[in-house]
Amino acid sequence: MFTLIARARKDAKALSYINERNYSGFLRVESLGGGRTKEEVLENLEEILKGPYIPVLLLGEKERELMKELLPILRDSGKPFYARLLRTKRVRNMRVDELYSHIEEIKARFRLGIEWKETYILNPENLFGLEINPDYDIYLAIGDGFRKAMHSLLGVEIGENSLVLRKTMNQEVYYSGPNRVAEVSKKLGFPTEVLWKCPCVENVSLDSLIKANKNYIEAFARASKAFLEGFRGHAIIVPWSGGKDSTATLILAREVFDDVTAVYVRMEYEMPGTDEYVERLAKRLGINLIRVDVPMPIEKYGMPTHKNRWCTKKKVEALYSVVSEFERPVLLIGDRDGESARRRLKPPVVERETPFGRILEVMPIKFWSGFMVQLFILMRGFELHPLYYEGFYRLGCTICPSLAEWEVELLKKEKMRILKSSSQQQGQR
Repeated sequence: MFTLIARARKDAKALSYINERNYSGFLRVESLGGGRTKEEVLENLEEILKGPYIPVLLLGEKERELMKELLPILRDSGKPFYARLLRTKRVRNMRVDELYSHIEEIKARFRLGIEWKETYILNPENLFGLEINPDYDIYLAIGDGFRKAMHSLLGVEIGENSLVLRKTMNQEVYYSGPNRVAEVSKKLGFPTEVLWKCPCVENVSLDSLIKANKNYIEAFARASKAFLEGFRGHAIIVPWSGGKDSTATLILAREVFDDVTAVYVRMEYEMPGTDEYVERLAKRLGINLIRVDVPMPIEKYGMPTHKNRWCTKKKVEALYSVVSEFERPVLLIGDRDGESARRRLKPPVVERETPFGRILEVMPIKFWSGFMVQLFILMRGFELHPLYYEGFYRLGCTICPSLAEWEVELLKKEKMRILKSSSQQQGQR
Protein backbone atom coordinates (compact mmCIF):
# COMPACT_ATOMS: atom_id res chain seq x y z
CA MET A 1 0.00 0.00 0.00
CA PHE A 2 1.28 3.43 -0.96
CA THR A 3 1.23 7.02 0.27
CA LEU A 4 1.16 9.51 -2.61
CA ILE A 5 2.87 12.74 -1.53
CA ALA A 6 2.51 16.13 -3.24
CA ARG A 7 3.77 19.56 -2.25
CA ALA A 8 0.54 21.55 -2.09
CA ARG A 9 -3.01 20.72 -1.06
CA LYS A 10 -4.32 21.43 -4.57
CA ASP A 11 -1.85 18.88 -5.95
CA ALA A 12 -2.94 16.37 -3.32
CA LYS A 13 -6.54 17.01 -4.34
CA ALA A 14 -5.73 15.93 -7.92
CA LEU A 15 -4.15 12.73 -6.57
CA SER A 16 -7.12 12.15 -4.26
CA TYR A 17 -9.47 12.21 -7.23
CA ILE A 18 -7.47 9.39 -8.89
CA ASN A 19 -7.29 7.54 -5.58
CA GLU A 20 -11.07 7.57 -5.24
CA ARG A 21 -11.74 6.83 -8.92
CA ASN A 22 -9.24 4.01 -9.45
CA TYR A 23 -8.34 2.67 -6.01
CA SER A 24 -11.60 3.28 -4.10
CA GLY A 25 -9.70 5.58 -1.74
CA PHE A 26 -7.51 2.81 -0.31
CA LEU A 27 -4.18 4.49 -1.11
CA ARG A 28 -3.15 7.36 1.11
CA VAL A 29 -2.66 10.89 -0.18
CA GLU A 30 -0.71 13.55 1.72
CA SER A 31 0.52 17.07 1.04
CA LEU A 32 3.64 18.73 2.40
CA GLY A 33 1.54 21.70 3.39
CA GLY A 34 2.40 23.93 0.45
CA GLY A 35 5.88 24.99 1.56
CA ARG A 36 8.46 25.66 -1.14
CA THR A 37 11.68 24.97 0.76
CA LYS A 38 13.05 22.01 2.68
CA GLU A 39 12.72 23.88 5.97
CA GLU A 40 9.04 24.65 5.30
CA VAL A 41 8.05 21.05 4.46
CA LEU A 42 10.48 19.01 6.58
CA GLU A 43 8.19 18.50 9.57
CA ASN A 44 5.31 17.32 7.38
CA LEU A 45 7.53 14.96 5.39
CA GLU A 46 9.07 13.41 8.51
CA GLU A 47 5.60 12.84 9.96
CA ILE A 48 4.41 11.16 6.74
CA LEU A 49 7.48 8.90 6.66
CA LYS A 50 6.62 7.61 10.16
CA GLY A 51 3.55 5.94 8.64
CA PRO A 52 3.59 2.28 7.53
CA TYR A 53 2.79 2.85 3.85
CA ILE A 54 5.37 3.04 1.05
CA PRO A 55 6.06 6.70 0.07
CA VAL A 56 5.79 8.00 -3.51
CA LEU A 57 6.81 11.64 -3.93
CA LEU A 58 5.38 13.42 -6.98
CA LEU A 59 6.48 16.98 -7.74
CA GLY A 60 6.20 19.25 -10.75
CA GLU A 61 9.02 20.70 -12.85
CA LYS A 62 8.75 24.00 -10.98
CA GLU A 63 9.63 22.10 -7.77
CA ARG A 64 12.89 20.60 -9.06
CA GLU A 65 15.09 22.26 -6.40
CA LEU A 66 12.79 21.07 -3.62
CA MET A 67 13.06 17.54 -4.97
CA LYS A 68 16.87 17.68 -4.74
CA GLU A 69 16.63 18.76 -1.11
CA LEU A 70 14.12 16.05 -0.15
CA LEU A 71 15.79 13.04 -1.78
CA PRO A 72 18.43 12.61 0.98
CA ILE A 73 15.67 12.61 3.60
CA LEU A 74 13.78 9.89 1.74
CA ARG A 75 16.97 7.82 1.40
CA ASP A 76 17.75 8.18 5.10
CA SER A 77 14.26 6.98 6.05
CA GLY A 78 15.34 3.37 5.45
CA LYS A 79 12.10 2.65 3.59
CA PRO A 80 11.60 1.76 -0.06
CA PHE A 81 10.47 4.90 -1.88
CA TYR A 82 10.17 6.45 -5.31
CA ALA A 83 10.31 10.11 -6.33
CA ARG A 84 9.42 11.57 -9.72
CA LEU A 85 9.44 14.99 -11.31
CA LEU A 86 6.52 15.36 -13.70
CA ARG A 87 6.75 17.25 -16.98
CA THR A 88 4.20 19.87 -15.90
CA LYS A 89 4.94 22.82 -13.60
CA ARG A 90 2.85 21.28 -10.83
CA VAL A 91 1.14 17.96 -10.22
CA ARG A 92 -2.31 19.51 -10.57
CA ASN A 93 -1.48 20.78 -14.07
CA MET A 94 -1.23 17.26 -15.51
CA ARG A 95 -4.17 15.55 -17.20
CA VAL A 96 -5.85 13.04 -14.91
CA ASP A 97 -5.33 10.00 -17.14
CA GLU A 98 -1.67 10.84 -17.68
CA LEU A 99 -1.17 11.24 -13.95
CA TYR A 100 -2.91 7.90 -13.38
CA SER A 101 -0.55 6.26 -15.92
CA HIS A 102 2.42 7.59 -13.95
CA ILE A 103 1.05 6.05 -10.75
CA GLU A 104 0.48 2.68 -12.44
CA GLU A 105 4.00 2.66 -13.87
CA ILE A 106 5.52 3.60 -10.52
CA LYS A 107 3.55 0.85 -8.77
CA ALA A 108 4.97 -1.60 -11.32
CA ARG A 109 8.49 -0.34 -10.63
CA PHE A 110 8.21 -1.34 -6.97
CA ARG A 111 7.54 -4.97 -7.86
CA LEU A 112 9.63 -5.26 -11.07
CA GLY A 113 12.60 -2.97 -10.43
CA ILE A 114 15.83 -4.90 -9.82
CA GLU A 115 19.43 -4.05 -9.02
CA TRP A 116 22.21 -6.62 -9.44
CA LYS A 117 24.90 -6.78 -6.72
CA GLU A 118 25.99 -10.43 -6.70
CA THR A 119 22.30 -11.19 -6.23
CA TYR A 120 18.93 -9.75 -7.28
CA ILE A 121 17.88 -6.79 -5.12
CA LEU A 122 14.47 -5.14 -5.38
CA ASN A 123 14.89 -1.47 -6.28
CA PRO A 124 12.27 0.70 -8.03
CA GLU A 125 15.10 2.64 -9.72
CA ASN A 126 15.57 -0.58 -11.73
CA LEU A 127 19.32 -0.31 -12.33
CA PHE A 128 19.24 -3.82 -13.82
CA GLY A 129 17.10 -2.49 -16.66
CA LEU A 130 14.16 -4.92 -16.67
CA GLU A 131 11.33 -3.89 -18.97
CA ILE A 132 8.73 -2.14 -16.81
CA ASN A 133 5.13 -2.80 -17.72
CA PRO A 134 2.14 -2.64 -15.32
CA ASP A 135 0.97 -6.06 -16.54
CA TYR A 136 4.30 -7.88 -16.08
CA ASP A 137 5.46 -9.97 -13.14
CA ILE A 138 8.75 -11.40 -11.88
CA TYR A 139 9.35 -14.62 -10.00
CA LEU A 140 12.17 -17.01 -9.14
CA ALA A 141 12.77 -20.36 -10.79
CA ILE A 142 13.59 -22.17 -7.56
CA GLY A 143 14.65 -25.79 -7.14
CA ASP A 144 16.52 -28.56 -8.96
CA GLY A 145 13.23 -29.82 -10.37
CA PHE A 146 12.66 -26.52 -12.16
CA ARG A 147 16.19 -26.55 -13.60
CA LYS A 148 15.93 -30.16 -14.72
CA ALA A 149 12.54 -29.56 -16.37
CA MET A 150 13.89 -26.59 -18.32
CA HIS A 151 16.84 -28.70 -19.45
CA SER A 152 15.00 -31.94 -20.26
CA LEU A 153 11.90 -30.41 -21.88
CA LEU A 154 13.41 -27.34 -23.54
CA GLY A 155 17.17 -27.81 -23.62
CA VAL A 156 17.63 -24.57 -21.66
CA GLU A 157 20.15 -24.13 -18.82
CA ILE A 158 19.08 -21.55 -16.22
CA GLY A 159 21.29 -22.11 -13.16
CA GLU A 160 20.20 -21.87 -9.54
CA ASN A 161 17.41 -19.42 -8.68
CA SER A 162 17.01 -17.82 -12.07
CA LEU A 163 15.01 -14.57 -12.23
CA VAL A 164 12.05 -14.76 -14.59
CA LEU A 165 10.36 -11.74 -16.16
CA ARG A 166 6.87 -12.90 -17.05
CA LYS A 167 5.34 -10.80 -19.82
CA THR A 168 1.84 -10.92 -21.25
CA MET A 169 0.71 -13.98 -23.23
CA ASN A 170 2.88 -16.19 -20.96
CA GLN A 171 6.14 -15.06 -22.56
CA GLU A 172 9.06 -15.35 -20.15
CA VAL A 173 12.62 -14.02 -20.12
CA TYR A 174 15.08 -15.94 -17.93
CA TYR A 175 18.08 -14.32 -16.21
CA SER A 176 20.92 -16.31 -14.67
CA GLY A 177 22.91 -13.97 -12.46
CA PRO A 178 23.38 -10.77 -14.52
CA ASN A 179 22.92 -12.61 -17.83
CA ARG A 180 19.88 -13.05 -20.02
CA VAL A 181 19.93 -16.77 -20.82
CA ALA A 182 16.64 -17.52 -22.58
CA GLU A 183 13.25 -16.32 -23.73
CA VAL A 184 10.44 -18.86 -23.81
CA SER A 185 6.89 -18.60 -25.12
CA LYS A 186 4.35 -20.58 -23.08
CA LYS A 187 1.38 -19.12 -24.92
CA LEU A 188 -1.88 -20.85 -24.15
CA GLY A 189 -3.04 -23.15 -26.93
CA PHE A 190 0.37 -23.22 -28.66
CA PRO A 191 3.44 -25.44 -28.30
CA THR A 192 6.06 -24.20 -25.86
CA GLU A 193 8.73 -22.44 -27.91
CA VAL A 194 12.28 -21.40 -27.05
CA LEU A 195 12.72 -18.08 -28.85
CA TRP A 196 16.44 -17.86 -28.06
CA LYS A 197 18.91 -19.14 -25.50
CA CYS A 198 22.45 -18.43 -24.32
CA PRO A 199 24.75 -20.82 -22.41
CA CYS A 200 25.90 -18.23 -19.87
CA VAL A 201 24.75 -19.61 -16.54
CA GLU A 202 25.62 -18.11 -13.14
CA ASN A 203 24.16 -19.51 -9.92
CA VAL A 204 22.48 -17.28 -7.31
CA SER A 205 22.10 -18.48 -3.72
CA LEU A 206 18.69 -18.42 -2.08
CA ASP A 207 20.21 -17.21 1.19
CA SER A 208 21.67 -14.16 -0.55
CA LEU A 209 18.29 -13.34 -2.10
CA ILE A 210 16.50 -13.52 1.24
CA LYS A 211 19.15 -11.50 3.07
CA ALA A 212 19.40 -8.77 0.41
CA ASN A 213 15.63 -8.28 0.13
CA LYS A 214 14.54 -8.80 3.73
CA ASN A 215 14.13 -5.11 4.67
CA TYR A 216 12.33 -4.27 1.42
CA ILE A 217 9.83 -7.11 1.75
CA GLU A 218 9.31 -6.47 5.45
CA ALA A 219 8.41 -2.86 4.59
CA PHE A 220 5.75 -4.09 2.17
CA ALA A 221 4.54 -6.61 4.74
CA ARG A 222 4.13 -3.82 7.32
CA ALA A 223 2.19 -1.74 4.79
CA SER A 224 -0.09 -4.68 3.95
CA LYS A 225 -0.69 -5.46 7.62
CA ALA A 226 -1.49 -1.81 8.37
CA PHE A 227 -4.01 -1.96 5.52
CA LEU A 228 -5.57 -5.10 7.04
CA GLU A 229 -5.93 -3.40 10.43
CA GLY A 230 -8.85 -1.49 8.94
CA PHE A 231 -10.92 -4.68 8.87
CA ARG A 232 -10.88 -5.59 12.54
CA GLY A 233 -14.27 -6.59 13.85
CA HIS A 234 -15.02 -8.74 10.80
CA ALA A 235 -14.82 -12.50 10.46
CA ILE A 236 -11.52 -12.99 8.60
CA ILE A 237 -11.66 -15.68 5.93
CA VAL A 238 -8.93 -16.60 3.45
CA PRO A 239 -9.86 -18.72 0.40
CA TRP A 240 -6.77 -20.93 0.32
CA SER A 241 -5.72 -22.97 -2.69
CA GLY A 242 -2.24 -23.87 -1.44
CA GLY A 243 -0.81 -21.57 -4.10
CA LYS A 244 1.83 -18.98 -3.19
CA ASP A 245 -0.46 -15.92 -3.31
CA SER A 246 -3.20 -17.26 -1.04
CA THR A 247 -0.51 -18.72 1.25
CA ALA A 248 1.23 -15.35 1.63
CA THR A 249 -2.16 -13.72 2.27
CA LEU A 250 -2.93 -16.31 4.93
CA ILE A 251 0.42 -15.73 6.69
CA LEU A 252 -0.18 -11.96 6.72
CA ALA A 253 -3.69 -12.47 8.08
CA ARG A 254 -2.36 -14.71 10.85
CA GLU A 255 0.16 -12.02 11.83
CA VAL A 256 -2.60 -9.42 12.19
CA PHE A 257 -5.66 -11.31 13.48
CA ASP A 258 -5.98 -13.83 16.30
CA ASP A 259 -8.85 -15.68 14.66
CA VAL A 260 -8.40 -16.60 10.98
CA THR A 261 -10.34 -19.18 8.99
CA ALA A 262 -8.93 -20.67 5.81
CA VAL A 263 -11.36 -22.26 3.36
CA TYR A 264 -9.82 -24.92 1.12
CA VAL A 265 -12.26 -25.65 -1.69
CA ARG A 266 -10.87 -28.95 -2.85
CA MET A 267 -11.81 -29.63 -6.47
CA GLU A 268 -12.00 -33.23 -7.63
CA TYR A 269 -9.08 -32.81 -10.03
CA GLU A 270 -6.79 -30.99 -7.61
CA MET A 271 -3.06 -30.66 -8.29
CA PRO A 272 -0.90 -33.41 -6.76
CA GLY A 273 0.50 -32.66 -3.32
CA THR A 274 -1.98 -29.90 -2.46
CA ASP A 275 -3.95 -31.82 0.20
CA GLU A 276 -0.80 -32.68 2.13
CA TYR A 277 0.66 -29.17 1.80
CA VAL A 278 -2.51 -27.47 3.04
CA GLU A 279 -2.94 -29.79 6.02
CA ARG A 280 0.72 -29.51 7.03
CA LEU A 281 0.86 -25.71 6.80
CA ALA A 282 -2.50 -25.21 8.52
CA LYS A 283 -1.19 -27.01 11.60
CA ARG A 284 1.96 -24.89 11.70
CA LEU A 285 -0.01 -21.65 11.30
CA GLY A 286 -2.59 -22.59 13.90
CA ILE A 287 -5.54 -21.42 11.82
CA ASN A 288 -9.05 -22.80 11.48
CA LEU A 289 -9.23 -24.90 8.30
CA ILE A 290 -12.48 -25.72 6.55
CA ARG A 291 -12.21 -28.16 3.65
CA VAL A 292 -15.03 -28.39 1.11
CA ASP A 293 -14.86 -31.18 -1.46
CA VAL A 294 -16.41 -30.28 -4.81
CA PRO A 295 -17.11 -33.01 -7.38
CA MET A 296 -16.46 -32.22 -11.05
CA PRO A 297 -18.89 -34.36 -13.10
CA ILE A 298 -17.25 -33.99 -16.51
CA GLU A 299 -19.48 -36.79 -17.81
CA LYS A 300 -22.40 -34.39 -17.28
CA TYR A 301 -20.92 -31.00 -18.19
CA GLY A 302 -18.03 -31.95 -20.44
CA MET A 303 -14.46 -30.75 -20.01
CA PRO A 304 -14.20 -27.14 -18.79
CA THR A 305 -13.44 -24.61 -21.52
CA HIS A 306 -12.72 -20.88 -21.54
CA LYS A 307 -16.27 -20.24 -22.70
CA ASN A 308 -17.80 -22.69 -20.24
CA ARG A 309 -15.90 -22.63 -16.95
CA TRP A 310 -18.62 -24.37 -14.98
CA CYS A 311 -15.92 -25.61 -12.58
CA THR A 312 -15.13 -22.05 -11.44
CA LYS A 313 -18.80 -21.42 -10.81
CA LYS A 314 -19.00 -24.52 -8.61
CA LYS A 315 -15.88 -23.50 -6.71
CA VAL A 316 -17.16 -19.99 -6.03
CA GLU A 317 -20.59 -21.27 -4.98
CA ALA A 318 -18.97 -23.68 -2.52
CA LEU A 319 -16.85 -20.85 -1.07
CA TYR A 320 -19.73 -18.42 -0.67
CA SER A 321 -21.87 -21.14 0.91
CA VAL A 322 -19.26 -21.50 3.68
CA VAL A 323 -18.77 -17.74 4.03
CA SER A 324 -22.51 -17.19 4.45
CA GLU A 325 -22.33 -18.99 7.81
CA PHE A 326 -20.16 -16.21 9.25
CA GLU A 327 -21.27 -12.87 10.66
CA ARG A 328 -19.73 -9.82 8.92
CA PRO A 329 -17.33 -11.85 6.78
CA VAL A 330 -14.39 -10.37 4.89
CA LEU A 331 -12.56 -12.42 2.29
CA LEU A 332 -8.82 -11.84 2.04
CA ILE A 333 -7.94 -12.65 -1.57
CA GLY A 334 -4.45 -13.26 -2.97
CA ASP A 335 -5.03 -11.36 -6.23
CA ARG A 336 -2.05 -9.37 -7.55
CA ASP A 337 -1.58 -6.73 -10.25
CA GLY A 338 1.06 -8.76 -12.07
CA GLU A 339 -1.28 -11.68 -12.76
CA SER A 340 -3.46 -9.96 -15.37
CA ALA A 341 -4.72 -6.58 -16.54
CA ARG A 342 -8.19 -7.48 -15.29
CA ARG A 343 -6.92 -7.98 -11.74
CA ARG A 344 -4.71 -4.90 -11.92
CA LEU A 345 -7.66 -2.68 -12.76
CA LYS A 346 -9.64 -3.81 -9.71
CA PRO A 347 -9.36 -1.63 -6.60
CA PRO A 348 -7.80 -3.18 -3.45
CA VAL A 349 -11.27 -3.69 -1.93
CA VAL A 350 -14.32 -4.90 -3.83
CA GLU A 351 -17.85 -5.33 -2.53
CA ARG A 352 -19.18 -8.45 -4.23
CA GLU A 353 -22.87 -9.19 -4.71
CA THR A 354 -23.47 -12.90 -4.05
CA PRO A 355 -26.54 -15.13 -3.61
CA PHE A 356 -25.81 -14.87 0.12
CA GLY A 357 -25.62 -11.09 0.24
CA ARG A 358 -22.82 -8.55 -0.15
CA ILE A 359 -19.32 -9.70 0.78
CA LEU A 360 -16.15 -7.60 0.97
CA GLU A 361 -13.12 -8.94 -0.89
CA VAL A 362 -9.80 -7.44 0.27
CA MET A 363 -6.46 -7.84 -1.57
CA PRO A 364 -3.52 -7.19 0.79
CA ILE A 365 -0.75 -8.34 -1.62
CA LYS A 366 -2.20 -6.66 -4.70
CA PHE A 367 0.97 -4.61 -5.31
CA TRP A 368 3.47 -7.43 -4.69
CA SER A 369 5.35 -9.44 -7.32
CA GLY A 370 5.59 -13.23 -7.44
CA PHE A 371 9.27 -12.71 -6.46
CA MET A 372 8.21 -10.86 -3.31
CA VAL A 373 5.56 -13.46 -2.45
CA GLN A 374 8.01 -16.35 -2.78
CA LEU A 375 10.67 -14.72 -0.62
CA PHE A 376 8.13 -13.61 2.00
CA ILE A 377 6.91 -17.19 2.49
CA LEU A 378 10.48 -18.50 2.69
CA MET A 379 11.49 -15.68 5.07
CA ARG A 380 8.74 -16.80 7.42
CA GLY A 381 10.23 -20.29 7.52
CA PHE A 382 7.70 -22.04 5.29
CA GLU A 383 8.17 -24.00 2.09
CA LEU A 384 6.34 -23.25 -1.14
CA HIS A 385 3.93 -25.77 -2.65
CA PRO A 386 6.09 -28.63 -4.02
CA LEU A 387 5.02 -27.98 -7.62
CA TYR A 388 6.67 -24.54 -7.65
CA TYR A 389 10.00 -26.33 -7.29
CA GLU A 390 9.16 -28.37 -10.42
CA GLY A 391 8.52 -25.48 -12.83
CA PHE A 392 5.01 -24.16 -12.14
CA TYR A 393 4.24 -20.42 -11.98
CA ARG A 394 0.61 -20.88 -10.94
CA LEU A 395 -1.57 -23.74 -9.66
CA GLY A 396 -5.05 -24.80 -10.65
CA CYS A 397 -6.84 -28.03 -11.46
CA THR A 398 -5.25 -30.72 -13.59
CA ILE A 399 -7.99 -30.28 -16.21
CA CYS A 400 -8.01 -26.47 -16.13
CA PRO A 401 -8.52 -24.93 -19.61
CA SER A 402 -5.88 -22.33 -18.67
CA LEU A 403 -3.08 -24.91 -18.53
CA ALA A 404 -0.38 -24.16 -21.09
CA GLU A 405 1.43 -26.99 -22.86
CA TRP A 406 4.40 -26.43 -20.52
CA GLU A 407 2.23 -27.15 -17.48
CA VAL A 408 0.66 -30.21 -19.14
CA GLU A 409 4.14 -31.64 -19.74
CA LEU A 410 5.13 -30.91 -16.15
CA LEU A 411 2.03 -32.73 -14.90
CA LYS A 412 2.95 -35.77 -17.00
CA LYS A 413 6.42 -35.76 -15.42
CA GLU A 414 4.90 -35.40 -11.95
CA LYS A 415 2.50 -38.30 -12.48
CA MET A 416 5.37 -40.48 -13.69
CA ARG A 417 7.38 -39.51 -10.59
CA ILE A 418 4.48 -40.37 -8.28
CA LEU A 419 3.90 -43.72 -10.03
CA LYS A 420 7.60 -44.55 -9.80
CA SER A 421 7.71 -43.64 -6.11
CA SER A 422 4.58 -45.72 -5.43
CA SER A 423 6.06 -48.73 -7.24
CA GLN A 424 9.29 -48.48 -5.25
CA GLN A 425 7.36 -48.33 -1.97
CA GLN A 426 5.30 -51.41 -2.93
CA GLY A 427 8.48 -53.24 -3.91
CA GLN A 428 10.01 -52.51 -0.51
CA ARG A 429 7.03 -54.11 1.18
